[in-house]
Amino acid sequence: MAAQDCIAENSVTEATQETIRRLKVSYASRYPDYTRIPAVIMKGKWLAAAGFDTGTEVDVRVMKGCIVLMAKEVPEEKPQDEAEPELMQALRRVGKLSKRKQKQVWAFIDGVSGSCRRG
Repeated sequence: MAAQDCIAENSVTEATQETIRRLKVSYASRYPDYTRIPAVIMKGKWLAAAGFDTGTEVDVRVMKGCIVLMAKEVPEEKPQDEAEPELMQALRRVGKLSKRKQKQVWAFIDGVSGSCRRG
């Protein structure tokens, strides 16, 4: 039999002291019967550093004795010109005009569309 080359390495990854956080399961009261339910509270600047800024949506995986939190990736924001259709941009600009000019724009739209708008 030919000798086999094995390039697999056994690597052990350990969490450094900076990544280990100690929490304690406390309780929260549930209204109206005030039943105590388990609660875990996390707060700190380290959450933002780990990608969990305020408002970040989080997926939670729950297994026996293990909870995994994963921050949902926020899609890159496109420049306003690409993100918003041309018609919406035009309507936004019309909204900034004086009332008289807005009435003129509505009259033009009514004339083009053939509808009658009362105002």
